[in-house]
Amino acid sequence: MQQDVPEGSEPPVRGRVAARFTRYSALSLLTVPAGYSLFLLFRHFFENVNAGLLNLCVGMVLTPPSFLMYRVFVWGGGSGRSVWAELFSFWQTVMVGALASSAFMAVVDLLFDANEAVLILAGLTGQGVIFIARFLWLDKVTFMPRVGGS
Repeated sequence: MQQDVPEGSEPPVRGRVAARFTRYSALSLLTVPAGYSLFLLFRHFFENVNAGLLNLCVGMVLTPPSFLMYRVFVWGGGSGRSVWAELFSFWQTVMVGALASSAFMAVVDLLFDANEAVLILAGLTGQGVIFIARFLWLDKVTFMPRVGGS
């Protein structure tokens, strides 16, 4: 059952969160393939380095441009706090996701000497485990609009 929202008024909170989650998910359809493409490029040049470590490097390289895209397109320009504070909080979520996917990738690479397709599947599994938790952190902590002074 859908609530009617009078013209010119804000949609209910649940609707705004759902809209942000939709934009977050859609943007992930761009950033995740970009990350794994960069991973494959790194893997080509550094084939003897464990896939999990390479994945962490990719996470570090892609954090600044990803942050800017999510900040603008999902959260409409941020929380009103320092961009550096938001970037640090965002970086923490990237590292949690990168660590989860890297752990899966490292184990698969170590145990099975896996090909790139299997490594990417392992990484996606690790990222998928934290996908919703990461959104909630970004929405309720990193980009939560600042209320009041100070």
